[in-house]
Amino acid sequence: MANEEGQERLERAVEQAGLPLTFSENSTKADIAVQVWMADPALFVQKLNEQRLVRLSAFEYFGSKASVDRRQSFTAPDQAAISRITFDMDAWFRQHNRGEQTAHIEIYPIDGEFWFLIRHGDTFARMPKAAANRRVEVLHFRPTKDDVVVYSPVRDEIRIHTGTKGERELYQETFGVRLFGDDKYFSERKAYTLEPLRTDALDALDTDGLPGISRVVLREIEMAWDGGHNEVVIRKADDIFAAAADRVPERDAIPQGARLVRAAFDFYFGDCAKPRKVQMRVPNILKLGRHCDAALVHQWISARGFRVTVNSAPPRGGITHVEGVAMP
Repeated sequence: MANEEGQERLERAVEQAGLPLTFSENSTKADIAVQVWMADPALFVQKLNEQRLVRLSAFEYFGSKASVDRRQSFTAPDQAAISRITFDMDAWFRQHNRGEQTAHIEIYPIDGEFWFLIRHGDTFARMPKAAANRRVEVLHFRPTKDDVVVYSPVRDEIRIHTGTKGERELYQETFGVRLFGDDKYFSERKAYTLEPLRTDALDALDTDGLPGISRVVLREIEMAWDGGHNEVVIRKADDIFAAAADRVPERDAIPQGARLVRAAFDFYFGDCAKPRKVQMRVPNILKLGRHCDAALVHQWISARGFRVTVNSAPPRGGITHVEGVAMP
C-alpha cells in the first residue's frame, strides 16, 4: 500500500470511516500505510484486498442467457447467500483434494460491479527447508489460493480469474445457481469477435465519441486456417494497418479466409504519451495492462462491434475457444 494508488485509497477510507488520524506533512507513503494499519487493521486489510483485486488484468468472460441490464434490479448477496455459495464450493474443493472447509468469500462493490474474492485451499505441497546444523527439513502444508469472480449488472455477465478449468466451471455454475437459480445461466462464451478488423479495417480502431481514448493501434494479430494442418500465423508490426498500406503493391492487413484468433492493441489514453497493452482472444478472453482502463476499453469494444451479443448471428470466420496465455 506504500504507493500513490494505495495512499489515495487509504486516505479516502480514513475520511469515510471517520478515523481520528492526522498525517504529518513529512509522512512517507509507507508511514501513512503503517499508521492506518495500526489504527484500524481490519480497514487496512479491506483496502489492501481491494487494491489487489483491481490490479488483476486477465479474465475469462461468460455472458448470461438473459443478457439484460440489471443495474436497477440486482442486489448484492446477503450473508446467507454467501454461506450457501461457500458451502457449495467447500464440497467441490473437498472432492478435488483442496482440503476441508477452506473456502472463504469476501465481496467488494467496485465501480458498479461486485467483486468476489474467493480464498481456498490448494493441493497439498511439500517444500525443503534449511535447518540448523546443516540439516534439511521438509515442510508439509496446504497453500492458499485466491480466485476472483466479478459480476457486472450492466452487462449481466461474470468474468473469472482462476487457474484451472474445473474451478472456472465451478464458479460459473455456482454463481448461476445461487444468484439466478440456473446453473447454466452464465453459459454464453461468445463475448468477443475480431471480425470488425476484417470488415471495417482501420475504421474499426476509430475512437470518435469516446472521450478518454485518443488513439488505438493494432500491433499484433494471430490468424489460423482450418485446413487440417493446424496452420497459425502471427503478424506483428508497430502498426499493422500502416505496414500493409505501405507495401508495394498494397496488401490486405487481414488476409481473406483466415480465422482471427487473437489481437493485441496499443491504447493511448487521454494525453498519455505511453500506450498500454490490451489483448483480446476470441471467444471470451480480455487482458488489460491496467484494470482502471477497463471501463473505457469496454465502451470502445461495444462501440466498434467487437462484442458479440446473445442471439446475434455468428461473425464471419467463426469463433473457436483458445486457452489464455500470459500477456508479455
